[in-house]
Formats: sequence, structure tokens, C-alpha cells
Amino acid sequence: MRQQKYINIKCDRLFVYGTLQHGQSRNYILRGLKYEKATLLNYKKLEPPSLGFPFIIRDNKSSVEGEVYYGVGGSLFNQIDMIEGEGKLYHRIIVKLKLQDGREAEAYTYYPSEILIKNYV
Repeated sequence: MRQQKYINIKCDRLFVYGTLQHGQSRNYILRGLKYEKATLLNYKKLEPPSLGFPFIIRDNKSSVEGEVYYGVGGSLFNQIDMIEGEGKLYHRIIVKLKLQDGREAEAYTYYPSEILIKNYV
């Protein structure tokens, strides 16, 4: 099932669940931004050992714990798009999150390309 992209929606939040999380190898890119823990419902995180980084797939029985970062601007999104291989390895999409206080929010996240899904699911 192909995910629909919503790049034109004005959103300055990014949900991360892997190497961009606090304390992980690529978090330096988000240093200084406010963040909080959040949960992505109806998705499952996969971490194929041979791949070396995780990705998510739709799964109505699962959820993914991660972090939502606030104040991510256009130039930072462009930088992260390059690092994440937006359009090749991943697609940046809008998802709904549940925040720690129970509120819901929308944020961008990176969903795997059909190539990743085909080769690792």
C-alpha cells in the first residue's frame, strides 16, 4: 500500500523512531530543538539486523514509541530529507501521534519506500 505524501502541509513537527532519536547516531541534527516522547499508533517498527537502521510499516495492532521534535524548519527538513534518502529509501509523510499527556498531534515522519518494504518485510 503506497503512502500518500503531504509535503505541502505546514507542519514544523517531526516524529523520529530510530537514529534521529535523542542519544542516537544522527540526533546531532536535531540538537537544541524541544522534544517530547510520543507514540505512533497503528504502525510497527522493524529493525532488520542486516540493514542497520529501523523503519516502520502499517500495523493496526501495534504502536511505535519515539520522540516528536518541534520547530523543525524548511531548511532542516531539506537536510534531513537528504540524509534519510527521501524519495528513494523513505518518503516523508504526515502521521497522527499520541503525546504523553494524551493529546493528539500531527507530525511528519519517514515511511519506507517500496524497495525497503519489498526487501526486508
